[in-house]
Amino acid sequence: MQTLQDLVRNLALILLMATFLEMLLPNKSMRGFVQMVMGLFVISAVLSPITTFLHTPLAMGVPAWSASVPQDLPTIAEGQEMNVGRDAVQGQYQQILENQIKALALGTKDVKSAVVVIKFAEGGGGMTDQPKISDINVTLSLDKAGIQPVQPIEIGSQPDVKSQSSRCEEVRDKISALMSLSKDLIHVQET
Repeated sequence: MQTLQDLVRNLALILLMATFLEMLLPNKSMRGFVQMVMGLFVISAVLSPITTFLHTPLAMGVPAWSASVPQDLPTIAEGQEMNVGRDAVQGQYQQILENQIKALALGTKDVKSAVVVIKFAEGGGGMTDQPKISDINVTLSLDKAGIQPVQPIEIGSQPDVKSQSSRCEEVRDKISALMSLSKDLIHVQET
């Protein structure tokens, strides 16, 4: 019986407040909005005793109004917050750089596709500063229609030394200019 009395009292207060707000409005164009908001309050006032009657837990309440914090969310161990955030930022930064370098390589004549792998120096970078790049490996796949130039043969040269094609040198120069890096860190090969 107490629940029914509370329900009637709450509904009466909500309706009085709705009428008062409608009288305060300077124009009638806002009447629909006030009625909608007050309708939501009425629904909330009616559902509250029903959930109490059915003994439903508070978790079924409106999430915006409940003060409970979900306990099933994963938690980060103390001291890991910075590492997780830094790793996420560096991963995204690495992906952006790889896509930019790939676009540069694909802009080179007869290059069909490119695979780019970037490695960062250990312990470098944070949430806001860029990590130091330690190595860039680019593997180019050539278009079948493209003709690969014959590498010049030098008599008396060491057979272990592999000279790069002009296409690899061009890609390497582009990457070096874009990233402002030494060419020693950039390795380009064709397949």
